[in-house]
Amino acid sequence: MKKIYISLFIVLFSLNSCNEWLDVMPQNDQTSTEYWQTKEEVEAVLGAGYVRLRECLDLMLVWGDLRGNSMALSVVTSDETDLMYLKNWNIIPTNDYSKWDKFYQVINYANMVIAYGPSVVDKDPSFSAPVMNSLLSEAYYLRALSYFYLTRTFRDVPLILEPYMTDQQSYEIPKSEQSVIFEQIILDLETALGSAKEVFSETWSTKGRATKWAIYATLADVYLWTGDYEKCITACDEVINSGRVGLIQGVKNGKNNWYTIFYPGNSNESIFELQFDPMQNQRNDLMNWFTPPVNRYSISTNMVLLFQSTEDIRSEDATFILPSGNIWKYRGIEAGGGATSGTTLPRSDARDLSPNWIVYRVADIYLMKAEALIMKGAENYGPATDIINQIRTRAGITLPLSQGSNEREMLSLVQDERAREFVAEGKRWFDLLRMAQRDGYKYKDYLISQIISGADPSYAPVITSKLQDENSHYLPIHFDELLVNRQLVQNPYYSNLN
Repeated sequence: MKKIYISLFIVLFSLNSCNEWLDVMPQNDQTSTEYWQTKEEVEAVLGAGYVRLRECLDLMLVWGDLRGNSMALSVVTSDETDLMYLKNWNIIPTNDYSKWDKFYQVINYANMVIAYGPSVVDKDPSFSAPVMNSLLSEAYYLRALSYFYLTRTFRDVPLILEPYMTDQQSYEIPKSEQSVIFEQIILDLETALGSAKEVFSETWSTKGRATKWAIYATLADVYLWTGDYEKCITACDEVINSGRVGLIQGVKNGKNNWYTIFYPGNSNESIFELQFDPMQNQRNDLMNWFTPPVNRYSISTNMVLLFQSTEDIRSEDATFILPSGNIWKYRGIEAGGGATSGTTLPRSDARDLSPNWIVYRVADIYLMKAEALIMKGAENYGPATDIINQIRTRAGITLPLSQGSNEREMLSLVQDERAREFVAEGKRWFDLLRMAQRDGYKYKDYLISQIISGADPSYAPVITSKLQDENSHYLPIHFDELLVNRQLVQNPYYSNLN
């Protein structure tokens, strides 16, 4: 935990254009009396939280998708063997993808803003309480979102609500139970709602900073996990009826308009996405991960088979291209130009080479609402099916689904639709785990069958055996964290592997 420190280097950017604000870092020591004097210093620390969140993208993809069955490993180099071990469920506490420090860095910046930001109002005449409260709303959101990723991945984690300021400060803190973490997440999100903005002055900030709609979207997701289905539906309806975002038209002027969600991004359907601008030295590796020769990930064979309808505008030459199986949605500038067709339109402009990463968009809200309706009982199966068909119709599919006859069938319908809609968007493993855990792991067999469908057949028997143990569904605490925090106890499944 002592790796959660504050960067003291200076990054000199102005505050007056595009999303350069998200690259502003604290310019002097936050522990000194010289700091926390101006509005700009509070904004700098909050902006640093967003910068750190961008650096979590790799974990969002690996934790949320690679562990599921929608993506396969294409190329594994000698320095990427931890990915192979994770995909084959051969995970040990020294695996780099069991490190949680990046998310705790986000949490620490949020904690600093929450702890010290309000005092600046009395020091800076240009800093009003409403502006401070708006920044606090964003800090609470960043903290809540980070803990949401952590608890879905590790289950029980240390709950840290105070800033870590110096290496002399002791932060040997035990884990809190997942139920406690969820309570704090909900409290933070509900607190954030009170002063949240509906829009910012620029599109990038409306889509890239925490708005009321991003908060409601995350609340809906959390309520779905905690089984508060009525509150989930209410949160979904707040977004759907907001008038600020909406489900975009699938085909427009004869072209695949669904693809505009990813290129150029920041569409009307987007609720919250991590902003990247290579021209401002804000880069990610999405293009490399899905483009030869690196081409780390591809779509899994079973996922290709799930796209059964040839009408589906999300399938071949949109989400992926064949025969390579390369994922196209982060690579191209439009759909319909697969790599073998001779009409490929890949991203080539420097400004487009680091696509944004979408955390929430409106299709997610509709399908979360459908899932919540299903869990409220059979009388809601009809409305839930209508919602699923609304997403399918948007995708160009004319044949509607028939209503399932029981809860499992209905949940399978919504899970299959989520799988098609959100390939490589960091959703699949979390979706499978959420469904499996219902009512005391009622659907564990569903999770196992789905994971096996996307696994190397030679590993299937071993993976099946491991997944029978529910503790294996969470990652181990990294060995380094156990060394520096003596109050941590290894997650049960890995207790003999340290």
